[in-house]
Amino acid sequence: MRHNHRSQVVVPQTVNEMKLMDGIKKSLALLAAAGTGYAVGRFYKRQSKGQASGPRYLIVNADDFGMSDGVTEGVIQAWRYGVVTSTSALINLPGAPERIARAHARHPKLPIGLHLNVTLGKPVLPPAQVPSLVDETGRFYDRFRIFEYIYRISLEELRAELIAQAELLLSTGVSFDHIDYHQHLMVTHTPFYPLVCDMARHYGVPVRQPVPESFYGQIKVRGKRSGATMQTALKFVMHYPASLVRMVPSIVPATYHHKAWLLDNAGIRTTNWLVMSLYDKPSVDNFISVLKQLPPGISEIVVHPAVMDDGLRALGGSYVRQRVQELTMLTHPRVRQALDESRVELVDFSFVKAMGIPAAD
Repeated sequence: MRHNHRSQVVVPQTVNEMKLMDGIKKSLALLAAAGTGYAVGRFYKRQSKGQASGPRYLIVNADDFGMSDGVTEGVIQAWRYGVVTSTSALINLPGAPERIARAHARHPKLPIGLHLNVTLGKPVLPPAQVPSLVDETGRFYDRFRIFEYIYRISLEELRAELIAQAELLLSTGVSFDHIDYHQHLMVTHTPFYPLVCDMARHYGVPVRQPVPESFYGQIKVRGKRSGATMQTALKFVMHYPASLVRMVPSIVPATYHHKAWLLDNAGIRTTNWLVMSLYDKPSVDNFISVLKQLPPGISEIVVHPAVMDDGLRALGGSYVRQRVQELTMLTHPRVRQALDESRVELVDFSFVKAMGIPAAD
């Protein structure tokens, strides 16, 4: 007896199976887009070869000033005893205005910028005034969940909240010298970025370079990111594939470069390079390696030093222990020695404003 063996198509039998298949398809689409983005990044790297040589300047900016007592103290130590030249204040968290005001009174020469934040804690404005920015508890959506709602966010409500954050920081006595962004969200979602440009013009300050240096690939560091960070990335892909696919056009290199063009077109100053290579890879050897690879122009290295405290632990997240490691790195004698030998000049954002450096092409 002959058996007719036919190939069978397996059809998902449950809603969960169908969702899983849909998620896999969308994740594959995202990976394909990421591959395209990588190819475009290689193009920009080739285009950047042959640029004129020149002096190298470096801003070492510590994000999240005011997040907790331990983070605030860690930034101060990294500035006083290490190589940090600047910080940026996260103003909306409980106790942050008081911490920042006390620190500024004790250390008035520490340059402080504004760290725009819409993914951690509560807004400065009453939640009823910015309902599209908050969840049912009146808190910002976290960095994952926000992508479910990001296309519903009112730009006018967002503008009002960002201005409220700026004004609250000014009320502490700090005249902030630049604007940057928590978790780079203001850059990642394209409709948000013109609001950053408007604020920079209004307050007359430079802005963090929107284009990460990783798109050029000129700086390499050793080591793998921690398991916690990889789990974070996996959670992002698996839980929000539809949102990620919608955002692909916003996260390819060409779109980031358009945002740099927006800064230049508006006469807003920025650095030439944004270096985030040390995130989750903090070590003395890696910092020294980055110094050796810095291209000509003004670079900003983003860091997150901290002294461990209960406030930092309570905030949770996947980047806690690494902050303590960053403080050790930034205050290590070998790093200072390498800086002295590298002919890289440490500066802050007042240098960017004074020198009139335009946005990178």
